[in-house]
Amino acid sequence: MVNEEWDKMTAPEYMQFTRKWIGGCHRALKDNGSIYISCTYHNLAEVMIVLKQLDFKINNVIVWQKINAMPNMTKRVFTHSTEFVVWAVKGKKWIFNYEELKKINPEKQKDGSVKQMRDVWSLPLVQGKERLRGNDGRALHPTQKPEEMLKRIIIASSNKGDTVLDPFLGSGTTAFVAKKLGRNWIGIERSKKYVDIATKRMGSKF
Repeated sequence: MVNEEWDKMTAPEYMQFTRKWIGGCHRALKDNGSIYISCTYHNLAEVMIVLKQLDFKINNVIVWQKINAMPNMTKRVFTHSTEFVVWAVKGKKWIFNYEELKKINPEKQKDGSVKQMRDVWSLPLVQGKERLRGNDGRALHPTQKPEEMLKRIIIASSNKGDTVLDPFLGSGTTAFVAKKLGRNWIGIERSKKYVDIATKRMGSKF
């Protein structure tokens, strides 16, 4: 949970909400479509249950290892340094651009040749020039995702000219990366503040 109104629900409310929005994505997806859901240990179980109930096939649970994770201030638990991205598919003929992923994989074989991309991605929390900030220097969105993460996801499961949907567009990273990679995109966002941020980032109106 982050300290935002959109992230405050009871457990039953969240389960009902999860069923509704993933169900909507299931209806929107083509029969060879993929869905990627970013989550933490707080909601991984609910996401997995709903995907199975809707007859999605779960292919991977990608672990995002945050190499610059925030320190543990409570000193009562292991330091949280991971999030998860669940990749599930509708139907049997899903797209997976295996060779393209090998080309962009920063990990190499010992001889310097390309290597299969694994399901653990070591990426920093968004920082530096990539981080969207207001005039006061504060981050404009609390959970802005790395562009590299979306690059891998979009290349893996779509081709140029395909349409990428993000039902929680937030700061606009999905649309921004999809456009750079030659994909069409649709973004849904209920917060006017974030719509304005994403619109400015894209350099054009939705």
